[in-house]
Amino acid sequence: MDHFEQLGLSRDATTIDIKKAYRKLANKYHPDKNSGSEVEEKFQLIKEAYDAILDPKKRALYLKSNYTVITDPREVADSFWRNALS
Repeated sequence: MDHFEQLGLSRDATTIDIKKAYRKLANKYHPDKNSGSEVEEKFQLIKEAYDAILDPKKRALYLKSNYTVITDPREVADSFWRNALS
């Protein structure tokens, strides 16, 4: 499951949307409010997703890497060689 799905968001979610979704899910799955390893694991996944897409630069990189891998593998190879040779 990708980070946006983990937070129940679409890929065009705003920073405000991301914060709202995180707060809602963090309250629901916070280990202090619930017990069990499944809850802790779910909370950790929510936190990782939030950290990965909250920052606009990290979010853009995440979106670009996912999009590139899925739609055009040649772009990945081109990018690799441009970086390797520079």
